[in-house]
Amino acid sequence: MKYKRQNKASAGTEGQKNTGYLDSLVITAEQLASYVIRKNKPPHVTLERIANLAEKATKHQLTRAEFRTGKLVLDNRGNRQEMHEKQRKKCLDRIWDAYQLVQERELMHKNAKGKDESWNGAKQDPATKKYVSEPIYYYGDHFEYVMGDELHGNKAQGRTPIRDSNYNGEEKGEDE
Repeated sequence: MKYKRQNKASAGTEGQKNTGYLDSLVITAEQLASYVIRKNKPPHVTLERIANLAEKATKHQLTRAEFRTGKLVLDNRGNRQEMHEKQRKKCLDRIWDAYQLVQERELMHKNAKGKDESWNGAKQDPATKKYVSEPIYYYGDHFEYVMGDELHGNKAQGRTPIRDSNYNGEEKGEDE
């Protein structure tokens, strides 16, 4: 089976077809939730953008172009409104699934415990378009532990663990 070579700029974002405004919001939310896109942004930025997409989907109203004038008017035909509400519900479910995926992978992951979801108040640099954190680090509830380790721990006394020495007292099984 041959795989299509992906362009680096669009890696991980190809293959979805857009058939309307609500579908475009879903595709954008799923792209924001993909690892390729979210790895270079703080989680709070991604979550805020996905929540904005959900708000846009909630506020969207079905319109149609009037035959003679070409103006957009609200489409208030019963069967169309019913179909639109079903589609909106499906789209909102998929958008919130993307939101939940970012939460689970970035905030509630076992390795993300105690991390700052804003990457220390990161702001986007206008020149490089990358997110740069503030020079001051906020430890939050973990400040006492960090200071204790720095002042009284092994680092303060100049001792560093040697690889595979079991210096920190971790128990390893015979398999490792």
